[in-house]
Amino acid sequence: MKTKVLIIGGGIAGLTLSCLLGAAQVPNIVVEPHQIDTPPPPALNGRTAALMGASTHILQAAGVWDRLQPKTAPLETMRIIDDSDPNQPAVQIDFAANDIGEANFGRNIPNHMLHLALLEQIKSYPTSTLLSGSKLQELQTTPTLLNATLDNNKTIQADLCVGADGRNSKVRELVQIKVKQTDYDQQAITCLISHSKPHNNTSTEHHRSGGPFTMVPMPDDAKGTHYSSIVWVEKTEDANRFIKLDKQQFEQALQQRTRHALGQVALASSPESWPLKSLIAQNLTAPRIALIAEAAHVMSPIGAQGLNLSLRDVACLCETIIDGLRVGEDIGSAPLLKRYVQNRKADMTTRFYGVDQYNKIVSNNIGFLRDIRRTGLKSLQSIPAFKQIVMNQGLNPSMGCGRLAQGGKL
Repeated sequence: MKTKVLIIGGGIAGLTLSCLLGAAQVPNIVVEPHQIDTPPPPALNGRTAALMGASTHILQAAGVWDRLQPKTAPLETMRIIDDSDPNQPAVQIDFAANDIGEANFGRNIPNHMLHLALLEQIKSYPTSTLLSGSKLQELQTTPTLLNATLDNNKTIQADLCVGADGRNSKVRELVQIKVKQTDYDQQAITCLISHSKPHNNTSTEHHRSGGPFTMVPMPDDAKGTHYSSIVWVEKTEDANRFIKLDKQQFEQALQQRTRHALGQVALASSPESWPLKSLIAQNLTAPRIALIAEAAHVMSPIGAQGLNLSLRDVACLCETIIDGLRVGEDIGSAPLLKRYVQNRKADMTTRFYGVDQYNKIVSNNIGFLRDIRRTGLKSLQSIPAFKQIVMNQGLNPSMGCGRLAQGGKL
């Protein structure tokens, strides 16, 4: 088999890249080890994506946003509350999208809905092919092309291979790109809850010593029942204890942590948890190889930066490929891959290390760091101009994001 771009990984990032390339009629093949071409009905869970403005532009270009938007909840206000010191009043700051002339910062959507929409959309592009249930085994490069061998002994020739295969990337392993990792000794617990009071399209993030506790709006159902997704970060020992509670005890723990802001809460999905680690690749490229998304960087869920950063990787690489093809350039060449790195490095490293430090400041109960955290929130509240800069950067980052992230065209 031959193609222009071989994408390893059929998650949200890999499928989005395939759809963007398909829309531009660029031949591409997606290889995904799990059988996802005929997925079973998804189980209800709390895994959601808070997609900011740039991400919605990218998904619009990929052809899926119009059908997804009605299934999302707008994020009109982002609220941060530091209530980590029981001897001091809570410190609260609200970031309202209308303060910077926007209807919302973005929209929250269940991950499975986004993934299913991309799986459906890829079928509409004749130049996009999904090989589901196949694993990458080997990669070999020559000066003019790349050969990939799959576990079924199929061989694919391509000009460029994109590693979109997550934190345990096989592509990254095969080309021996090293990573820097940090284990936070934390776990993230996610679930979906129903609640008696409306969320008013406000995402609320509580800063506490074990880690942030975040309530993110979800759409009401047809009966008018209110829903939110929960991202609850705790130290590993405490998280293991909470996840073992029975349903009634877990709901009581949730009720306490929501501070009754959403009224009476109840579980609408079973809680899930996973360990939190950060990871950043020491290089984004190798000969005829480019890394994107969690193959390149994994972060704490604090601030909902991960998928948004990944989608900007996707858009930037896609633009770099298409611009190269327009002038007859070899899309696997070192000069083209260097441009991708130059365009993404600043945004990627700034967000990665910013989230890393922010998580360390938020997730502890050391006195002076807690004071810094609380003072910082008070300062933001008292300096409107600085607050607006923070909101604008969160909505539409300016560094190395390319034209798709700004609502432009390929």
